[in-house]
Amino acid sequence: MKKYIGILLCLIWLPITMAQPDNNVIDEIIATVGDRIITKSDLEYAIEGYKYQSGLFTLENEDELRCAMLEQIIIQKLLIHQAELDSIQITDAQVTERIEYNMRMQIAQMGGNIKKLEEAYGKSLAEIKAESRELVKDEFLMEQMQYKLMQNINITYQEVKEFFDKIPYDSLPIIPIEYELAQIVKTPQIGEAEKIEIKRRLEEIRTRVLRGENFKTFARMYSEDPGSASKGGELGFVNRGDLFTEFELVAFSLKPGEISSVVETPAGFHIIQMIERRGEQINVAHILIKPKPSAEEMMRSKNYLDSIYTVLKTTDMPFDSAARMYSDDPAKINGGMLVNPQTASYAFTEEQLDKSVLYAINNLIQGEFSQVVPMITEDGNQAYRIISIKEKRAAHKANLIDDYEKIKNVALESKKQEAMLKWTKNKIKYTHIKVKPYYQNCNFFEKFGIVGK
Repeated sequence: MKKYIGILLCLIWLPITMAQPDNNVIDEIIATVGDRIITKSDLEYAIEGYKYQSGLFTLENEDELRCAMLEQIIIQKLLIHQAELDSIQITDAQVTERIEYNMRMQIAQMGGNIKKLEEAYGKSLAEIKAESRELVKDEFLMEQMQYKLMQNINITYQEVKEFFDKIPYDSLPIIPIEYELAQIVKTPQIGEAEKIEIKRRLEEIRTRVLRGENFKTFARMYSEDPGSASKGGELGFVNRGDLFTEFELVAFSLKPGEISSVVETPAGFHIIQMIERRGEQINVAHILIKPKPSAEEMMRSKNYLDSIYTVLKTTDMPFDSAARMYSDDPAKINGGMLVNPQTASYAFTEEQLDKSVLYAINNLIQGEFSQVVPMITEDGNQAYRIISIKEKRAAHKANLIDDYEKIKNVALESKKQEAMLKWTKNKIKYTHIKVKPYYQNCNFFEKFGIVGK
């Protein structure tokens, strides 16, 4: 069952593209944990979720997966049971926030079409949200209980070494090529004439909406926000702090149906329509138009970076010093180092790099830097940059010297799993648990001392 060790304990919010349990089928209770029940449909839903997430729709040993899933659900129920005994409190606001986030993600899966989501569930959006409250509360209880159990678990260098030494050499993973990169960025300035023209266009749209025309129609036609334009500019419920400060200051001051004047943020210029507010959450629609630099400004920025490139080529100026002095990138304080958003580290595999970056550094060796290349910033603006390879590590078998942090993370996770297993065994001693004998071939009967009935 080791292959399923990495299964997430939380299996509540699975993609709605999976088949949903048939409510017309008579369900069966297959296990009880304290006063909580586990039904056959709970187990089947978890199995389908694992298949969907792993992409393995046919398995060699489905009985093994069934046992692993049931074991995980039992552990979920134990965590919830303990969280309730420990009086862990989850607020209504936390639950509402998580539900709204989950709904936004699932609606996005449906191409922004709420009706498709409702058809998939066979319920209205309001009903889906209402019926999910207990599930989401349980999700929070599990998370908080897991955190409480694991927060003080640390690992020493000796423990990492012992963990690594137990791995057979033939089983050591191959670490792919990794890069550490830095950049110097120059963002073209936007002319005042361009800003004035965009403000004029947005004010004209605002005037037409105030006269009775449809805001969402204009958003679909003119908004340059790829995430919301197709949905009529609607963002869905977001919390205070999720958006640009300039945007929020105006948005939170609006009344339902009210439309703002033009608002400038780092992303561009907006007009905002309030749809609904719930305390510190708002649902608004907006129309975004991004100012474009002129051809002259684009050329000026490129020429500027070309001169920096020449300086780097013809002098001994370190790349990180040039980044601190000349880059428009906020990361210039760290010498322009790029941070991998997936790992929060400086290391990138080739699969984690944008194709344009790979193309720019193709044929470069460690310590070299690219010529000036175009880019799109995180705010969606046009810019230019020079990219330097600070470090390039060849593909290799994992070892403690080059890959200590990776191995440490795996070893720490293994230690936490062992602690969870120990806690589970102890918890079961004092919790009334019964499982249908049909599952008696599952190894958790013996492992945990669970009683069949």
